[in-house]
Amino acid sequence: MSPATPRNWGRIALVSVLVLSLLGNAVTLGAALRLRHLRNELLGPQATAAVYPPETRKALRAAFAAKKGQLLPGLHELVAMRAQIVADAQQRPFDRPRLEAEMTALRSKATDLFAQAQGIYLDTLEAQSRE
Repeated sequence: MSPATPRNWGRIALVSVLVLSLLGNAVTLGAALRLRHLRNELLGPQATAAVYPPETRKALRAAFAAKKGQLLPGLHELVAMRAQIVADAQQRPFDRPRLEAEMTALRSKATDLFAQAQGIYLDTLEAQSRE
């Protein structure tokens, strides 16, 4: 009878960590490819062609971050309005005129918020053009 060889737990742990790492990389790669496919499906193949240079994107990010106090309350209000629409849509009896009024108000608020965002966007691009 041969003597039992002790297990090398360090080697087992290393192999386990490598397997988990490979699995994590595969999941991440799959998610990235899926997002890329969805972006192309939603925005078309020209989606990647309409990208600003890095310095312009950085300036836009900074501008929106600086104005987030102005934009976030409107976004939160939109989310609350939509939640109310969903809740009212499940009520019985179904009240179509009420939902139409709520949807009209939501669309109006979204348009206002979009106009605010466009102002920030255009101001940033104008400032970039002067540099």
